[in-house]
Amino acid sequence: MNTALVFVLGMIGALAPEIVRLYAIRHAPSRFRWSWFYTLVSLAFAALGGTLALVLPATTYWGALYVGVSTPVLVTSIAKKAREATGGGELRGSSDRRYSTVDSFLQGL
Repeated sequence: MNTALVFVLGMIGALAPEIVRLYAIRHAPSRFRWSWFYTLVSLAFAALGGTLALVLPATTYWGALYVGVSTPVLVTSIAKKAREATGGGELRGSSDRRYSTVDSFLQGL
């Protein structure tokens, strides 16, 4: 299998839930706030999906896409376990009850 195509399919799969979420809120633009941080995190998240598709070795192109789509579930479960291990409901460094930018991104997954 072509590793570049596996990587790209993993990236597309990782971005698929976000694309669906953006499509769902298209009639309520106030629910979305665009920022460079959002763009950079989305690109890093896509790269993570592509990397996972390579590392977990996807045996088919559909498998590579599926690994990418399952990336949000993996990241969310890892983040929840990290929060439980630190004994808090929020990420470290968050001093008030508002969501941090990372919390907001993870909540969108």
